[in-house]
Amino acid sequence: MLKITDDPARHALVLEPSGGLTRDDFAALDRRFEARAAADGGRINLVVNAPTFPGWADFSGFLAHLDFVRTHQARVEKVALVSDSRLLDAAPAVARLFVSAEIRHFPGDGLAAAQAWIAAPAAPGGFELMAGLPEDVLGISATGEITARDYAETLRPLIEARLKTRPKLRLLYRIGPEFDYTAGAVLADARLGLTHWSDFERVAIVTDVDWIARAVRLFTPLIPGEVRVFPDAGIDAAKVWVSAPAEAA
Repeated sequence: MLKITDDPARHALVLEPSGGLTRDDFAALDRRFEARAAADGGRINLVVNAPTFPGWADFSGFLAHLDFVRTHQARVEKVALVSDSRLLDAAPAVARLFVSAEIRHFPGDGLAAAQAWIAAPAAPGGFELMAGLPEDVLGISATGEITARDYAETLRPLIEARLKTRPKLRLLYRIGPEFDYTAGAVLADARLGLTHWSDFERVAIVTDVDWIARAVRLFTPLIPGEVRVFPDAGIDAAKVWVSAPAEAA
């Protein structure tokens, strides 16, 4: 059984499972989700309040759960898991491999904290496209909090659109001191890098964030294209290098 409560003030549905979850439970959730999403302009939050995770009544319930996630995950902003179940300890890390929503686990008595978290506005941030660069150079500045959704809806489409018109790209990637990655963004970054491993002939990383600069230098020998790291004050030098013809590098 799945109790579903509307929380319009927080643009959310509160889900309280008890007993094995069935296909009918997810059919009811699908209807409530669509109604809530329509009222809230398309995207909503989910709070799963489950002191213990009851599991699924049968395999069809499990498949219905997967189908619900596949169908609706792109329209979920945040998911708060309120539970003392050890099974759900790892759920946020696993789920971030497949969904773009922000996911956080709270203890069984943390419903109020979970509700406060989903109600809080997202930290401003994202990817900004730099102007004034050659067509074969994609200039991106990462500011504020970067999420998996920023990769899915901004960076990946920019890269793939440019690759439709040329076999290789050059990337100028500025990472300012004010940025922060969510855990989902870290995984999205890794997936993007693996997908486009050989699509960049030259990459300029501009950052004063020490651990990022050291990590890039560590992996540079493994990257097919040319890679250089510049300090934030060296943004102009980075633009010149990433734009220069190969024979002038």
